[in-house]
Amino acid sequence: FALTQSTILVTGESGTGKEMLVQSIHNASPRAQGPFVAVNCAALPENLLESELFGYAEGAFTGAKKGGRQGLFELAHGGTLFLDEIGEMPLALQSRLLRVLQEKAVMHLGGDSLIPVDVRIVAATNQNLSLLVEEKKFREDLYYRLNILRIQMPTLRERAEDIPLLTKRMMLGMKSINENIKAIDDEALAYLQQCSWRGNIRQLANTIERAMLLSEGPVLHPADTLEAFDEKREAAGGGRGQDRLAVLEE
Repeated sequence: FALTQSTILVTGESGTGKEMLVQSIHNASPRAQGPFVAVNCAALPENLLESELFGYAEGAFTGAKKGGRQGLFELAHGGTLFLDEIGEMPLALQSRLLRVLQEKAVMHLGGDSLIPVDVRIVAATNQNLSLLVEEKKFREDLYYRLNILRIQMPTLRERAEDIPLLTKRMMLGMKSINENIKAIDDEALAYLQQCSWRGNIRQLANTIERAMLLSEGPVLHPADTLEAFDEKREAAGGGRGQDRLAVLEE
């Protein structure tokens, strides 16, 4: 997929590492020397998201910057534009996005001319876009325009065999928060592999950081990871770690 120029739609639960995957696709693509620009479509109100994406001309609205401003499409020219949480984009902006994808050009808010852009689009969502299309909450034509190449990110529950590698890599990256922690034992790793991880890799990182902060070290043991994961609270909602908790408590 990285070697193509086609649009990619990345789907999967929150916290599975979609943005890291997209960054990796960009780094492995012919556009690697170009910019990688990311925007969370759910983080900005509609009017601000529109000006961020498409830019604006001088005097387009009260408070507009003198001389106008480039949008993210222009800033991503020659590279990749990552549209995260695309399912949250308002319908009105979906229409403008579709036009940009079709024409490969943008028009500033308040502007009167088209600006050519060469951008590879990768979008991501944790929602079911086909269901949103049926509910008239997402444009069908935009859905098919985005859904050319598709990657479904697996949950951490589906890739438990990766947890030891992920954990050790996270610990290396977090070693500055507690230099007394040197390693994690196999039993603690086995415990982590049986936890439910409804928050996926993001929750795993949170748990590892908490364990490193609370442990005296030099090795993380099952008791450290159990306390950090707070399995008693998680088990109230179910999860594979529940049986493991009973074994550890015995």
